[in-house]
Amino acid sequence: MKRIILVAIAVMLMLPPAFLQAETGTVKLPPYKEYTLKNGLKVFIMESREVPLVTLRLLVPAGSAMDDSGVDGVANLTGRLLRKGAAGLTAEQISEMIEEVGGNLTVSTGRDNLIVNADFLAKDMQRGLDIMGKVVLSPDFPREELDREKGLVTAEIQASKEQPFGVATKEFMRALGGKHPYAHPVEGSAASVGAMTRDQVLTFYRQHYVPAGSMLAVVGDVNAGTALELVKAKFGAWKGEAAAVREIPALAPRKFPGRKLVVVNKPDATQSQIRIGNISVGRDTPDYFPLLVTNSVLGGGFTSRLMDEIRVNRGLSYGARSTLSHLKHGGLFGVMTYTKNKTLRETIDVALDQVKRLRTEKISDSELTNSKKYITGLFPFDLETNNDLANWLLEISYYNLPRDYVDTYCEKINRVTPDDAMRVAQEQFWLDDNLILLLTNYDGVKDQLTGLGETEVMSIDDVK
Repeated sequence: MKRIILVAIAVMLMLPPAFLQAETGTVKLPPYKEYTLKNGLKVFIMESREVPLVTLRLLVPAGSAMDDSGVDGVANLTGRLLRKGAAGLTAEQISEMIEEVGGNLTVSTGRDNLIVNADFLAKDMQRGLDIMGKVVLSPDFPREELDREKGLVTAEIQASKEQPFGVATKEFMRALGGKHPYAHPVEGSAASVGAMTRDQVLTFYRQHYVPAGSMLAVVGDVNAGTALELVKAKFGAWKGEAAAVREIPALAPRKFPGRKLVVVNKPDATQSQIRIGNISVGRDTPDYFPLLVTNSVLGGGFTSRLMDEIRVNRGLSYGARSTLSHLKHGGLFGVMTYTKNKTLRETIDVALDQVKRLRTEKISDSELTNSKKYITGLFPFDLETNNDLANWLLEISYYNLPRDYVDTYCEKINRVTPDDAMRVAQEQFWLDDNLILLLTNYDGVKDQLTGLGETEVMSIDDVK
């Protein structure tokens, strides 16, 4: 416990170099070294001497988009099981090894990839790499732990059905994506997880947990040469080649010409969840910065147009925002809000009016400047910790971003013009070709839905 407290204090005292550089008007990613091991694993090492800590962040391209058909959720379940038994050690023994040195190790699965993140005192880096190596390279997938995790995931999925916000968001992504691998929830469905076998988990692991395409970032109080040798000693013998892994197709943009309305009918709902949007572009789009600024104006902050009009001026909702999700093979644009059933149509119309404004009226210089200041003012906080820096090293490589991406981030934000904003709004923020998804009491609101588009109604009981 004492060592855990020491690590926590060290983190709080950390003064990130990127933040300090922001005081002089620039934000730069500290220097780092990049290597590729003989087995294909990419390694990034950044020396940071502020505090005696080290972060290890491993990316494996084994996200839920790689789930086999009919085995939705296998990527997530495989990741959850990594710490539940490895190299002959039980879940409890692995946890004890981490706690003994005051460290931390977590596993998270997204649509594109899986991340194993670990934090240790710098002097315990070798121990940290050894533990990470055990759980990633030698998982045992004990049957009793498999059954336990299946039960937990199934229970979480069932419980999530009682959360209207989450249900609407999941169904929005499912309706947008259709048959694309991004469409199904990361955790899968209760049915798919309940039927999952150990052989299916093992097959997924063997096909996708391979060094080629994976990458490891080491950030902290380390010597680059020494750190590289420690990484080689643990991960240099990692073998395996991805076999018969299907290519993920790009999401097709502008999928809903003429608008489509999907209603998830919840007869006892007194409020309506609203999602409006369409397919957008991926993380490596050259329009990333104009889109970021334009989205900020529309619904990216508390002073955005959506918040101002829907919450402040009309009192229709406590919250309204717009989002841009950029993934490796495409993304989505969406407006998200909720309101009382009786004001459903008014809220939809107001949201669409704000999208229309962006497409037809240039943003004023003052509003654009305020948006840029908001984004660039927050950006240094994305580089505060070793963990943040490790994340950037992997993100730049995984999404094929320019090496100077962080260094030129604020400059590119500030270059965005009103013409740029209008152009990307017209190209990516659809008005008449959107999917509109509602979670509401259909009988109570159907008279408000005239003219919104072709309508499909599904029961809340049919949500997987």
